Amino acid sequence: MVRLIILRLLESFFRRPLLSLAPFMLAIAIGVGYILLSPPEYLSSGKIYVEKESLLASLTSSNSDVSWWVTPAQATTNEIQELLATNAFVRSAIQQTKLEPLMAGGPDVVWETFTFFRETISVNVIGDKLVEIRATTDDPELSYQMVTATMDTYLKWKMNNDFQESMAAQKFFEELIAPYQAEVDAARQALIDFLSANPEPVRGDRPPGEQFQLDQLKAALARAEERLSAAQENEESARLALVKNESLIRQTYQIIDQPEIPLRAEFSLTGFIKNMIIFVAIGVFLSASLIGGGAFLDRSLRFPIDVQNGLGVPLLAFIPASAEMPSLTPVTTAVEADQPSLQPQV
Repeated sequence: MVRLIILRLLESFFRRPLLSLAPFMLAIAIGVGYILLSPPEYLSSGKIYVEKESLLASLTSSNSDVSWWVTPAQATTNEIQELLATNAFVRSAIQQTKLEPLMAGGPDVVWETFTFFRETISVNVIGDKLVEIRATTDDPELSYQMVTATMDTYLKWKMNNDFQESMAAQKFFEELIAPYQAEVDAARQALIDFLSANPEPVRGDRPPGEQFQLDQLKAALARAEERLSAAQENEESARLALVKNESLIRQTYQIIDQPEIPLRAEFSLTGFIKNMIIFVAIGVFLSASLIGGGAFLDRSLRFPIDVQNGLGVPLLAFIPASAEMPSLTPVTTAVEADQPSLQPQV
């Protein structure tokens, strides 16, 4: 059966070879035309160097938030990719590009713009401390703007994020200082009042009751002063973090390669091969479908094996094809041999 199928397919192909190859050649022509007529793509990229431990951080005992099991570049890449998934971050970046007028459109236009921005921007890790941000569009200026906007928005987000945390911490400790100061003043006044009412005896020691009460007042004052001192130190640390924040971000994230407006279109050999493979596969599928369909629909007897599989009768003889005879080979079956001849006998 397999032999019969192979013979049928080969016969269907060689009977009309040009027609069988037509879908394949047409798909190749369409693929070449699609690649040649596709708009050129312009690539713009920028690189950010991430320093795990900056000089300012070491002097102020401020450790980086990068975990030891993740490289600084990988942590930054993950953070940028997570931010790109948020509408707020993408919206802030779009404001700095020529895509901003599209934000005045309907919900569908806004959603398509957000999707286009996310699909166009790619963030790649280069080494342990280098992050590359790329954008490829058919507009060189837009590619440049998208990369620049993404880098600037990320750095601003880092500064604003730390700024807000420092402001919240400073406000929190400022609110604690006032009541803690009041507790210190109250404990100190209670100790002064007790000493005024119970002065130190001229001879001997204080009675045990007075000494115990005095120790309690001194301990309460020490606890209040300790809480006040801790709150003041934390408030000072928050104020210091607020001042050093921008300098720390600038030292930690340094833009090594500024993005530039691309002057030439990019030619991707990988993309060219990928597109051609797709069209070649489509052409092979169409040609194979045409050949298989022709072999399936053709019910004529073209090979001796067709007689045995199609009619279920034994083959007696066949006439070999010659240069003067047509390609279709007549066959004689056992049924035809048993039938009487209708020609008159002489």
